[in-house]
Amino acid sequence: MRSFVASVCGVMLGLSACGAGDSQGDTLAPLPTPVTTSATTIPDSTTSTIAVSTSSTSSSSTSSTYPETSDLVLRADSLGDIRFGVEPDAAIEYVTALLGEPTSDTGWIDAVSEFGTCPGTEVRGVSWGDLRLLFGDESDFDTGVRHFYQWQYGPAGDVTADEVADPLGPATDGGISIGSMVADIDRVYDNAEIFTDVVFGPGFELEPGLWGSLSDDASTGRVLALYGGTPCAE
Repeated sequence: MRSFVASVCGVMLGLSACGAGDSQGDTLAPLPTPVTTSATTIPDSTTSTIAVSTSSTSSSSTSSTYPETSDLVLRADSLGDIRFGVEPDAAIEYVTALLGEPTSDTGWIDAVSEFGTCPGTEVRGVSWGDLRLLFGDESDFDTGVRHFYQWQYGPAGDVTADEVADPLGPATDGGISIGSMVADIDRVYDNAEIFTDVVFGPGFELEPGLWGSLSDDASTGRVLALYGGTPCAE
């Protein structure tokens, strides 16, 4: 069922959202076996990315790399087998085993940063191409200790629907990934909300703590980015 609203808690672009799940604790825990999606499974611990376009400062051309693995299922409470609340080194080690060494790491910086105004006093962003993990000392999942609390999947710059014409890389349990259409979301998620925010534009929420941005809110609109966990504010 689709619901169009003018503003939904600033859910777009990882800047804010309508909430997240309950605390999971800082332990690694096995999750349900993911459904088969269009993503490609990497049989061993190697790095595999798809170059989509050439790096440029222009908003019309961005550098995008998409990990090719179905092990990293995108969920509201976790990424693959790592739940939110786990300590940073364990989360980084898990993703590194699948995708290789990170392409960037901000180290620990002030909570007000390129990621927005994040909860707590500090934040750290670690990226593998267009997959980013955020860590901090305060979230819906833990407090007072450094832990994993958000993943982001999508290009950092502006992209168009034509640049994500085919679903790529990690996907949700329902098979939604970058390049999926609004029609796909409607077909798989009965309670998903499709909306256009007055500031951030078209977006969607599959469930609390699992949201993303769209090229447009028509049935042919494409998913440009996905986010899970505790959001940062504008």
